[in-house]
Amino acid sequence: RKDFFLQQTSPFFTDSNGEHSKAFSRKLDELNSANSEGALCIEEYLIRGEKEWFRIYNDAKLGRQTASPASSVFRGQQGRGGGGGGSSTPAARGRGVSPARSSMEEESVGYEAEMPDTADDGFLLGEEYVPPKGLKKFLRLKVGDWPIYTFLIAFGQIIAANSYQITLLTGEIGQTAQKLYAIAGIYLAASLAWWLVYRTRKAVVVLSLPFVFYGLAFLLVGLAYFARGAAGKAWMHNVASGLYAVASASGSIFFALNFGDEGGAPVETWVYRACWIQGSQQIYVVMLWFWGSTLTRLTAATQQQTLVTSGRTIVAIAVPIAVLMFCVGAALFVGLPDYYHRQPGKMPSFYASLLRRKIILWFFVMVFVQNYFLSAPYGRNWRYLFSSKHVPAWQMGLLVVAFFVGVWALFLWRFAVLSKRHSWILPVFAIGLGCPRWCQMLWATSNIGLYVPWAGHPAASAFAGRALWLWLGVLDALQGVGIGMILLQTLTRFHIAFTLVAGQVLGSIATVLARATAPDKIGPGDVFPDFSGGAREGLSRPWFWTALLFQMMLCAGFFLFFRKEQLSKP
Repeated sequence: RKDFFLQQTSPFFTDSNGEHSKAFSRKLDELNSANSEGALCIEEYLIRGEKEWFRIYNDAKLGRQTASPASSVFRGQQGRGGGGGGSSTPAARGRGVSPARSSMEEESVGYEAEMPDTADDGFLLGEEYVPPKGLKKFLRLKVGDWPIYTFLIAFGQIIAANSYQITLLTGEIGQTAQKLYAIAGIYLAASLAWWLVYRTRKAVVVLSLPFVFYGLAFLLVGLAYFARGAAGKAWMHNVASGLYAVASASGSIFFALNFGDEGGAPVETWVYRACWIQGSQQIYVVMLWFWGSTLTRLTAATQQQTLVTSGRTIVAIAVPIAVLMFCVGAALFVGLPDYYHRQPGKMPSFYASLLRRKIILWFFVMVFVQNYFLSAPYGRNWRYLFSSKHVPAWQMGLLVVAFFVGVWALFLWRFAVLSKRHSWILPVFAIGLGCPRWCQMLWATSNIGLYVPWAGHPAASAFAGRALWLWLGVLDALQGVGIGMILLQTLTRFHIAFTLVAGQVLGSIATVLARATAPDKIGPGDVFPDFSGGAREGLSRPWFWTALLFQMMLCAGFFLFFRKEQLSKP
């Protein structure tokens, strides 16, 4: 038999024909202090060569490349274990390079020109290998370093921002206690269900099925217009919220399984990807809040109930989105690579081993503490962004774009560059930020940000207050990326998936407890006291200091455990 997975190991780059070595030797005549750390740095040169080789290898797997370089060998022939996308060079192996598309310089031209005109066997694909066709081949094509299918998986992660957001589509800003308990319970049960599906079924199921629930949720929101009476509309909206909560509970699985057939990637690549996805998710959440606040103002102006959305606009928006969700789910089910069509394996003593991973246990503590103290004022915090009567919504939208696109892009570029040499820089920086989410909520809910006197004009005051709020939001999103990088640098995909799913379960429990028992369950309370009348009254509240100390304690714990458990020490 030749169909065992251990027999289907991938070739890797060794430059066995010496082509890259010869090209590099010829370039050494031009070596000087200026290019010794760049173009003629041997480590960078090998990485560029390996990227180009894997680009050609990827083309061969897709059936677009008939020639194959002689510098491919089997891991097994060298006495090493199997695996895909690895590197044999110490420099490349230390950087964690994986198959990624990049442009080579002039040596790649000669390299491809001198490749032997052999069949695909030079890549050891096997005589029985059949290249993917149709949709599966299309989803494997790359845009930059991203295969197209990874955009669809990232889309599933982005729209799973928060089950709370579905209420904004109907113009209902806020949830009753009963609805919150129901949604949190559904979210908790769905998280457990998705984990069971992930452990017992192929990954393609857990990545495509959520889009069916997304589609049904948006479809019900659109069709609620045709329901009879306010009670019928309310019922359909509640069912849509529940379906959206079921689908959103799969968001952590999307995060853990993206780029699954890649094998590995340098840290700066993961930083770029994480920042791109997180920034897109922030824009999605802002758009939902803008839509919800707009509907709320319109219904208030016409003296209608907030829940009842009249007009056919919502139908024209929600139904096409539902169709899009169904199409994305079908595309993922049919076109995902073979990696996602394998049955999951078994991992003995997995759950017992989690108790020895302190970074996982501390992540659970963070989720519980943040949800208990910060989940209840969540809606009030976001309402602050579009609450000003002195600034038009489109101007506030431009301010949002400036921060979540412009400022965020600067952070993305800077940390991607720094992470090339210091893989720990983003996690450590994120931990050092302290508690930006707590600061953002304090600014929005304690009446501090309602008026900024030094700005002068009321419109300028509104801009200044929202600019600070958005800046804190950017820092909070950056901290979220840093925490994600901590998990990526210390855990496997399997551990990450369980950690995030278990975090969702704990978060749901903490949210329910917060609505029932937290000091800020129905308002800012003593956690975010009113500072508009002076600082002394607010600073005298014990719960203010308790919540703040808990937030700072989380940062100290991550500093301690990340230093001990990360793979590459600073």
